[in-house]
Amino acid sequence: MGVKIITQTKIGKDITLYQLLEENDAVLITTGSKDTANLTIPGINLEGVLSGYEFLETVFSEGLESYLINPKYNLGNDIIVIGGGDTSLDCARTALRLTEGKGNVTVLCLHSENGLHVDPIMLEEAKEEGVKFRFLGQAKCFESDNKGHVIETIIDSMVMSAPDQSGKRHMEIIPNKEFKMPSSTVLIAIGRGPNSFLQKKAGIKTGKRNSIAITSDYRTSIKGVFAAGDVTSGETLIVKAMQKGREGAQRVHEYLMDLKDNHISFYQQYYTQKSYDKMLEGKTDFTLPPD
Repeated sequence: MGVKIITQTKIGKDITLYQLLEENDAVLITTGSKDTANLTIPGINLEGVLSGYEFLETVFSEGLESYLINPKYNLGNDIIVIGGGDTSLDCARTALRLTEGKGNVTVLCLHSENGLHVDPIMLEEAKEEGVKFRFLGQAKCFESDNKGHVIETIIDSMVMSAPDQSGKRHMEIIPNKEFKMPSSTVLIAIGRGPNSFLQKKAGIKTGKRNSIAITSDYRTSIKGVFAAGDVTSGETLIVKAMQKGREGAQRVHEYLMDLKDNHISFYQQYYTQKSYDKMLEGKTDFTLPPD
């Protein structure tokens, strides 16, 4: 289709955003979520307390077979995964397999099982595979051996509060109900915010959690620069990111073609009306759906 793909190049490091703008009429930023959320509790910097996202990237980025030849992690027998989303399940199942099913892998969740934001099929598969779950628990601190490696997690028991004046409910610590769990490795997967590298480097206006601030037509604070997907909102479902990417590309097209009052949805034109094949054949008898 004529798309040029350039690899091994980091915008903001190998080439600046402004250099891109000198060579192109528009730029659409879709760098997704990468900045991991972390806990700010005692022991967070101990050996064996790891980012779950970094763990998965290390295991799979060069291929699983390559990792197994030269494994980086010695997970031990008591592995705790902190989180309540699909990534925490990925971490738990990967850790269980790397220990050949011999490891004791537990997902520690702040909320009850009904409050998890996970694919229910993945949750059932994780249980069937041997992953354990501890709900309504929040890590309070990590304790170490004399070599600085984590050996235990201290956990507060939690409960959902009664509704406040606004009707909202919150998680609260139950006093004097903390408990301990042995921990040879702790994997933290509690969410990711937008990849903030480029906006910081280029001085793009940001919003919540360093997301790129955009207008309703996906424009950023820099002329000719657009942004879409998780980099503008934080981590979400891939289908939503795909939708935003398509809409962002549409806004770029309208900007380049100066279509101010003549919005035409490519999605409706070529897919809703099943006109894609006609387009490939060079025909022009498209029928747009009514507004």
